Amino acid sequence: MSAPRLTVLLLLALAAFSAGCATKSGAEKRIEKNPQLYGKLSDRDRELVRNGEVKEGMSQEAVFLAWGRPDRVMSGGRDGKSSEKWAYFDSQPVSNFSVGIGAGAIHPFYTNFGVHPAFGYSYGPGWGYGTDIDFVSHISRQVEFTNGKVTAWERTR
Repeated sequence: MSAPRLTVLLLLALAAFSAGCATKSGAEKRIEKNPQLYGKLSDRDRELVRNGEVKEGMSQEAVFLAWGRPDRVMSGGRDGKSSEKWAYFDSQPVSNFSVGIGAGAIHPFYTNFGVHPAFGYSYGPGWGYGTDIDFVSHISRQVEFTNGKVTAWERTR
């Protein structure tokens, strides 16, 4: 067998194997764990849940199946009716460049009276520079309910 044919066959086999190893979405996993909740939903809501979507009029159970357990639950009122809002958070990496000079400087290469994994012990005045990565939490999605039904929802683009 020629090398190009063998390469094509190997790529096809790899693609077929990769397709078989696809992981399930969070909504699919929640549906499997909660078939009784999923069974109570209308056909429209079942379709939305499978696609991880939320629309006005959906029940809290449908939102749970579509988006999962909220990171924060807030209770309040609107127009004389009690309401509940669910918020979902994501984190985003933020790069911070830092420079440290002199006694007491905090930076990635040297620290006063500390241990650095690459350079061993360090003490006294030092200098250095580097990039730190922090993760900033932010609301990515939220949904508001009145009487157990979605009245508003939003998602970050």
